[in-house]
Amino acid sequence: QQRQIMAWKPEIMIKPEKIYIPSDKIIARFIDETLIIVPVETDTGTVDFDESLYSLEDTGREIWDRLGAKITVEKLCAELAEKYNAPLGTITLDVIELLEELLNKGLIVEYK
Repeated sequence: QQRQIMAWKPEIMIKPEKIYIPSDKIIARFIDETLIIVPVETDTGTVDFDESLYSLEDTGREIWDRLGAKITVEKLCAELAEKYNAPLGTITLDVIELLEELLNKGLIVEYK
């Protein structure tokens, strides 16, 4: 009998029906074609810039821009799937993976 062991993920999971927006504890600036995101405040009060700087290019930057529209993750994924004529399932997996990383780094928050 084979057993699959899943790694425990303490991260917060993205909910497709929710809206996520950029955190007010970051600064985001463009350098050439790249969006650089820098946290200015953390839960511990200290920022380790070696591990805190985050950059987005191309599609990641487009996802970031759409967060400002305050739309659900479902709607964001549907819009991208239509724009790029790509399978919704593939787009959804990629978007959720990016958003989970951003959420766990404190760069985005759930909109309430």
